[in-house]
Amino acid sequence: MADREDLDGLLERAQDLARGRLSAERYGHTLRVAQTAERLARLHGLDPRRARLAGLLHDAAREMPPERLLELAERWGVPVGPFERRNPKLLHGPVAAELARRELGLSDEEVLRAIREHTTGSPGMGPLSLALYVADKIEPGRDYPSVKKLRELARADLREAALEALRRAVAYNERRGRKTHPQSLEWLREAERAAQRRVE
Repeated sequence: MADREDLDGLLERAQDLARGRLSAERYGHTLRVAQTAERLARLHGLDPRRARLAGLLHDAAREMPPERLLELAERWGVPVGPFERRNPKLLHGPVAAELARRELGLSDEEVLRAIREHTTGSPGMGPLSLALYVADKIEPGRDYPSVKKLRELARADLREAALEALRRAVAYNERRGRKTHPQSLEWLREAERAAQRRVE
């Protein structure tokens, strides 16, 4: 983990990187996610500056064209499965993490993992990954029917808020006849198995 001085420099450079790569609208979203992740971290006893760093970098590759995402993923050894080949935008998290590693020298694996996982989630997500995943769903610019409930849940339990957001995303996809990423479904199954074990 970086010391305080290193983290200050990283935060500044991360904000510059995001500002330079994103449209004004996407950059606004990025700042709101960073602020929300920071607030959630404070609430749940996590390092708010590392949460902010993950938030600043999470969408750094979001506006790359699909073919560029595929090209960089393959060049940098980012895993690309059949689902990502059909939906290259899903690579923006893993590519952003690799971009942060290469351009900023970011070596904090927990922050990098949070950036990689923020779109699909993953089984065994840690607290920082959960904070970023939830922040992306509830930042103040988000306005959809269940967002108020998710915001309330996020104050009490990050894991439950993340899983509720995931359940809603799966249901939304099903209503529209869309498939959900296998990693997201595995995360949901893992959570359901854990809940069942607690009941037993």
